[in-house]
Amino acid sequence: MTLADVAKKAGVSASTASRALNGRGELSDRTRAAVADAARVLQFQPSQLARSLRTSTTHTVGFVVPDVSSPFYAAALKGAQTTLHDAGYRTLLMDCEQSAEREIEALQTLLAHRVDGLLVSTVGLDRERFEEVTGGRVPCVFFDSSIVGSGEGSVILDNHAGIELLVDHHVEHGHRRIGLLAGSPSETSGFERRAAFETAMARHAPEVAIAGIAGREWSLREGRRATLDLLSLDEPPTALVSSSVELALGGMLACRELGVRIPDDLALAAFDDAYFAELLDPPLTAVAYQPREVGEAAASLLVEAMSEDDPEARDLRFEVRLITRGSCGCTG
Repeated sequence: MTLADVAKKAGVSASTASRALNGRGELSDRTRAAVADAARVLQFQPSQLARSLRTSTTHTVGFVVPDVSSPFYAAALKGAQTTLHDAGYRTLLMDCEQSAEREIEALQTLLAHRVDGLLVSTVGLDRERFEEVTGGRVPCVFFDSSIVGSGEGSVILDNHAGIELLVDHHVEHGHRRIGLLAGSPSETSGFERRAAFETAMARHAPEVAIAGIAGREWSLREGRRATLDLLSLDEPPTALVSSSVELALGGMLACRELGVRIPDDLALAAFDDAYFAELLDPPLTAVAYQPREVGEAAASLLVEAMSEDDPEARDLRFEVRLITRGSCGCTG
């Protein structure tokens, strides 16, 4: 059924039917009721595409993440979707699989679909390349990993505080050789957590030393490889700080293969308190935060930016806290 069919049944012109269905124009209550009745009888559904061509909006938002299978991004998506839905927007999800080229393709696809805004956790595009692709055509808010100087805001975890909590906790347990399982150096969370580790360790020098740093991406496989490398050193670490829960899982796998007992032979603590952390054997000590709230906050910033002609960029930092469990030697 088309608008013309509705107009014919209601006995009005197509333009009058359009004004009635969209609540515009000075029409009598009788005319509006007749058009509404006709639309209901014919089960007419207005074309969102046609409406978007008229209004230059689609009420859709693009959501770009490095890996949708990550517990963090899945939870952040749920939070963002709820906030956007309440504001009248739908979400288009793009998983760029940790690839900068796939991220560019995702951005191009979303812009071709005329989204009204973007929520992006970048895998490490620089500002020049990002702005070359997006051209500032729609508002963009970053979360977890941002591009300095670009976009209308960002929501980032307090990476420095989180890593310092983990390092200090290992030191309190008496560890003097501590290693880091590092994530992607091209992403905000990756380079900030590495820098925070080096800063925190410097505070405890020379009594405490960096045993080694290994890892360049966020995956269980990389966590396993990096842990094997660190444990093969002449003076291996007695404790590990993991930059993510995925890397920590890989570290636990490597320890199992080598017969290294956690926490008796090696203490382990991670950034990211995933929902399954306390179910592991041993339960994982971790830095906790609310990823769903990160998504909600980023979506709220974007909704504000999309409603303003010249939005002012706002950057938020989410606080974190330490949850101690058995993997570091704590009993509770």
